[in-house]
Amino acid sequence: MPVHPQVAQYLEEIAKVDLPSFEEMTPEIIRSTLSPSPEPHLPAKKIDDLKLPVNGTEIPVRIYTPGASQENSSEAFPALVYFHGGGWVMGTLDAYDGLCQDLAGTASCKVISVDYRMAPEHPYPVPFEDAYSATEWIVSHAGDLEIDPTRIAVGGDSAGGNLATAVAIRARQSNILNLIYQMLVYPVTNYQFDTESYQKYGIDYFLTKRAMEWFWDQYLPHESAGREVYASPLRSKDLSRLPDAIVITAGYDPLYSEAVQYVELMRRSGVDVAHINYEDMIHGFFRRSDLYDRAFEAVQLAGQYLRKAFTGT
Repeated sequence: MPVHPQVAQYLEEIAKVDLPSFEEMTPEIIRSTLSPSPEPHLPAKKIDDLKLPVNGTEIPVRIYTPGASQENSSEAFPALVYFHGGGWVMGTLDAYDGLCQDLAGTASCKVISVDYRMAPEHPYPVPFEDAYSATEWIVSHAGDLEIDPTRIAVGGDSAGGNLATAVAIRARQSNILNLIYQMLVYPVTNYQFDTESYQKYGIDYFLTKRAMEWFWDQYLPHESAGREVYASPLRSKDLSRLPDAIVITAGYDPLYSEAVQYVELMRRSGVDVAHINYEDMIHGFFRRSDLYDRAFEAVQLAGQYLRKAFTGT
């Protein structure tokens, strides 16, 4: 299947822009290239900004309460703890604002977007430790946040999907966390670049193999860290007792193969996984409802799966 016409148009437009590739820019410059958030389709009823005391510092989080038409009937909302993408180097709460509002609305849950510290200033394992500690703090303070500690999911896209997988793996050892679901959108799962999708889609489809090599170089303090399970969840020998999951992929994404391999590993470990592939999309489409009709379609689908997990239906 060829790329979607809207994707083809976008690729043509960015090819005309005289910008260096990711790997030729500094982190500061690359952060300035991130597109702003599209307007939400389902504006939140309430948005709160907090700072969580974790790991000797404070990290910002943004809490989205769904609008009246999606309002939960019980006192405490279920919640999705969300980690944004951006190669562990870029990404902000503002850039994911519209997406998080739409997820809150479609899933009838609170969404808590976590602004973990980023590489290269804060390399692995700092972003992961921030993500995990923030999730534990959120569950420990569920009453104050008006959320149900028994109905907490984790999710994220790309590098944020990587953090969500790692949080879910470590949560199996926690006396605090009992996660109910994972929502993973084209997650990074392995420090390796020789998969079929890297070979087929590693150039010309927005995210490139060279860019991913550069992002990993920023994230890892040394190459051997890429073999650790919390950096490369696909290298886990056992994924049993993980919560059920939805995994959304894009067909023209260099990360497609490793995401599929992670789906297969979870299934072999007894995890119930729904894998939805948007075969004509590219990496990054999920956030860009301003560009792609299929983006909000995917958000609505993810929200439906989350809602079913939260309600037990």
